[in-house]
Amino acid sequence: MSRIVEYARSCGQFDPEVLRDGFELIHLHRMIEQLVEENLAEKGISLRLVEIMECLFHHPDGVMTPADLSEEVNLSRSAMTSALDSLEKLGYAMRRPHPVDRRMFEISLTESGRSFIGGLLPERYEKFIRIMEATGEEERAMLLRTYHKIFNMLKAELA
Repeated sequence: MSRIVEYARSCGQFDPEVLRDGFELIHLHRMIEQLVEENLAEKGISLRLVEIMECLFHHPDGVMTPADLSEEVNLSRSAMTSALDSLEKLGYAMRRPHPVDRRMFEISLTESGRSFIGGLLPERYEKFIRIMEATGEEERAMLLRTYHKIFNMLKAELA
């Protein structure tokens, strides 16, 4: 990081402190994701697969199309296909032909998948609440505003 800051200073057009803070934010985000992934890897699953199973578990019908799941978890359709392949290999989800549109499939959890995610979610939510409660309500509100602002600016910048 120090070399990046020094380079920014030498350019003269960048605020090196702002640059450092931005890179540190990205680094912390990655470290948080890595900790979550490592914890879930011990259970034989990834965060993305948990998010997909969570959507299916909470869906009133328990059935969704791959396109709906892709939109819900913000995943490309090709990545969703790969994720669903993984869930099927684990025995946690199954594809069936869509009852109305033969070009499509519907996805649901198997009994094994429903049992697995049903056992995992209370622990997931308990840990998440404990972590979020460690920050105050004002801190959480500020973090949410800041992340939304960064996301919207990044989206506009990359458009």
